[in-house]
Amino acid sequence: MDKINFIDYDINTAETTTDLIENSKSVFKDFEFVNYNDVSKDTVNYLPLHIRQPFGVEDIIKKIPNDIFLLMQQRIIRPLIIMVTEHWDLFDTFAWQYNKFQLTPDFGNVPYSKMIQHFTNRAVPEENITWLVPMDSHLTQIQFLKDKGYKIKAKFIQYDYFLEIMKPLAMKHKITSRQFKNHFSCLCRGTPRNHRFGIVYDLWRQGLLDKGNVSCEDYQELNESKNSSWIDDTVTTSSFMNGFENWSTNKNKFIENLPLNYDNTNNQHWMSNYDESYIFNDSFLWISSETKKTHEGVYITEKTWKAIAYGSPFCINGDNGSLRYLKSMGFKTFSEYWDESYDEDNDIEKIKKITNIVKNICDKSLDELHHLYASMLPILKHNQQLLINNTQHNNLIKDLSKAYGIESK
Repeated sequence: MDKINFIDYDINTAETTTDLIENSKSVFKDFEFVNYNDVSKDTVNYLPLHIRQPFGVEDIIKKIPNDIFLLMQQRIIRPLIIMVTEHWDLFDTFAWQYNKFQLTPDFGNVPYSKMIQHFTNRAVPEENITWLVPMDSHLTQIQFLKDKGYKIKAKFIQYDYFLEIMKPLAMKHKITSRQFKNHFSCLCRGTPRNHRFGIVYDLWRQGLLDKGNVSCEDYQELNESKNSSWIDDTVTTSSFMNGFENWSTNKNKFIENLPLNYDNTNNQHWMSNYDESYIFNDSFLWISSETKKTHEGVYITEKTWKAIAYGSPFCINGDNGSLRYLKSMGFKTFSEYWDESYDEDNDIEKIKKITNIVKNICDKSLDELHHLYASMLPILKHNQQLLINNTQHNNLIKDLSKAYGIESK
């Protein structure tokens, strides 16, 4: 059975807090949408819930009609939690691995359990719930908990939303030889994060900003942590930046230079006419300063996929193992051109090694970079084609059928 019905019911009403609804509906528009009054046991029926985060969703759940809950109790409709624009730690396995109290955590308090309870409290079987997530870190976390005797009955399907929205751009963009105006791009406007301030500071300290396209928010003192009482993991911006050379001496002067603007344009990946090819055509190296929340595992977003779509060599200022994750998917990186050991380093050492890569690139002339880029074309074209050929969306029909208990043809 290859037909999947999505229930045509919009939980995004005027009363719903917009921060709770994620903006991923556009990639699922080719599914068949039906009224819940028209479904039967003979069809595969999912209620798509585009929810941005696994907590604070009570108002959303309340908007699901009682008739739909009754159909979910009868297994005629099954809930499909679509949470693919953010990467959340659903299982808090760190509470078992690193907790300072040496006590056993309550599995009923982890985000997964609290979300599931909204359905099981209404007699919807846990095993009938399917959850779309953007990355694969849930696999090791679920196995970790199963080994401890916990049961996770909901089904998980990985679906990389940002990869999917970059595929059309990759199809439109032909990779050819380029003449560069700048050596690199490092665009960090948006949500302030310690690792973004760190990379911009280290580039500034080395006197490299005039060789690239660089942006950065105003300096802020942040407290980055998992916000859990089980562990003490808070990293302040001050303590993070103290890991870089001469921070105490240079701090005030650096802050005076902020914010840094590139083209006064917001990140455009939500827009239908999205096109940032001019950025990648203009500069040789793309530094992807990833979202890098305090979650467990790797998170790759449009910040990296756009470099692959537009055919640029890149470094990732993000989660440890990011390059390893891409390689596991078949993508090629650039270890033959520079040291990629930064992929397994802590945040500060990672930034220092990336800065050193940028410095070595900035020591080359733009003409040398033109020839270096030409030598990279096989890698860049391979990566772009692999992105274009990704079959996750087509596979989703089969995966949803399998989660429903039906083997798709």
